[in-house]
Amino acid sequence: MKKILFVAVFDPESTNVSQAHALRENNCEVIEFNYREVSLRYGHVNRDRRLVELCKSEKPDIILFSKCNEIHPEVVTECGKYGTTVIWYMDPLNSNYCRSLQEKIIRADFTFCALMEPYKEAKTIGGGKVFFLHEGYDHLSNFPVQAEKEYDYSFIGNVRDRRAEYHKHLPFPVIQDAYGQKHSIAVSKTRINLNFTDGGTSDRTYKVLASEGFLLTEPWPGMERDYTVGKDLDIFTNVDELKEQIEYYLDNEEERSIIASHGHETNKKFSRINWAKRLLEYIE
Repeated sequence: MKKILFVAVFDPESTNVSQAHALRENNCEVIEFNYREVSLRYGHVNRDRRLVELCKSEKPDIILFSKCNEIHPEVVTECGKYGTTVIWYMDPLNSNYCRSLQEKIIRADFTFCALMEPYKEAKTIGGGKVFFLHEGYDHLSNFPVQAEKEYDYSFIGNVRDRRAEYHKHLPFPVIQDAYGQKHSIAVSKTRINLNFTDGGTSDRTYKVLASEGFLLTEPWPGMERDYTVGKDLDIFTNVDELKEQIEYYLDNEEERSIIASHGHETNKKFSRINWAKRLLEYIE
């Protein structure tokens, strides 16, 4: 049994909660270190010291850092004296891909990225120890739910950046604070679930398809390796295409249902259980 020290955030809405569960389902002992909570109680410097001391006392096989931009890069080096260090980065190539994160990538034994653009950037500094890994969905929360249709189309998330431009031209309903099974309920209440991308897809794609929702999305790099357009989901690249696609699929319910069902089956391989399994296989 692998012992994993998981340095992450374990608030109820955090994906780290289901990731820790998935690691346990893969026969791992998981020690949770909620670095933000520890920081609030003891401060940044003492938090980092406590983390290194925990590594020294527990001697975990793997120390898994979920982004952890607040933690000093030297901590990765110190923790690496007691186990294999791993960086997990799930965000786009934005301000979170900062100098601190890059320094951690250089120091860590492995880095896993969920989106193609940061993966390519990380490869330039981490080389062969950097891998692409789908973020996936939580099978305990994301699954088909019976619900009356309330929306012809909707978006689950926050409207910002390019999404705001789309919303200005097409004021689609926006559903916020839909975590856990509430996300599946929101998907099931919607005929056409919208998705916007930023250098890759977020876990929204996996969660919508896991809930057997019909997904209409902006394309992202490498999408064709995982899904087939017109069979698993469909796409748009501008406002006019989005409006045309919405009109078409609202008029073609049977086709919409067939695509949603096929996408649901294709997506099953991207569960968080498989996220954990693949991560462990790469490290082995």
